[in-house]
Amino acid sequence: MPVSGMHYNWGWATSSSWSVQYNFAPSFAVAQVSVIAFGGGGLHGGGVTQYRIRPDPNGPDQDVDFSWNSNFGYPPSVYDPNMSSVTAELDVGQDQEGVMTLNVWFFS
Repeated sequence: MPVSGMHYNWGWATSSSWSVQYNFAPSFAVAQVSVIAFGGGGLHGGGVTQYRIRPDPNGPDQDVDFSWNSNFGYPPSVYDPNMSSVTAELDVGQDQEGVMTLNVWFFS
């Protein structure tokens, strides 16, 4: 299955959170988050907080949500043959900073 397209976005947070949402036509897609750098002590992390699917081309989108898990945080990657949106979030504490990238690959 060849890659037919790719999208990426990156951002940073200082003593706060940063999130990004990317919406697209229903596609076989893989979304992956990469945490690039952190500064400061304490808990920090990033991952996929939600993605949407549209299993019926004429139907509504369906949300797939993730809550923070104390064992692993948010999932670092997700895939679905009918994905139509993905949201990722980077969380850092007070006096911390971090950088994160969201990559989405499309397959035909």
